[in-house]
Amino acid sequence: MQIPRNLGFISDFARKARFSDSEEIPFGDTINFDPEEIEEGRALAVLAYVPFLCFIPFIQGKDNNRFAYEHGKQGVLLFLFEIAILLGALFWKAALFIASVVAIVGIIYVIQGRFWKIPWLGGLAEKIDSTKSNFDNT
Repeated sequence: MQIPRNLGFISDFARKARFSDSEEIPFGDTINFDPEEIEEGRALAVLAYVPFLCFIPFIQGKDNNRFAYEHGKQGVLLFLFEIAILLGALFWKAALFIASVVAIVGIIYVIQGRFWKIPWLGGLAEKIDSTKSNFDNT
């Protein structure tokens, strides 16, 4: 496959590498596949980068098509990374929402002149005690 001259900057990224199956492939390099294997596995390999469908080339390609399987491995890892990011984002959003609600409830109690012990945090706050308390002398 020849890269057109007007896309010369891409040629640095499109270099072909020759590796045996036992060698580790450096980041950014490619594996040479048989053109027939690529054609047979192309549709299956596309599914590797679609969330939830990435398991199809990972499972089917292992025995049938190495091209699809290699993309399937990367697709599954990408999917797991996306899930981790999503769960982390949802966790932080939920935590910030809960903290905001607790802060508003605390402000309401302060305005009413009452004390409210925050669940879980109130017990920890009681353990924070200075060595000398100015409140005991009253």
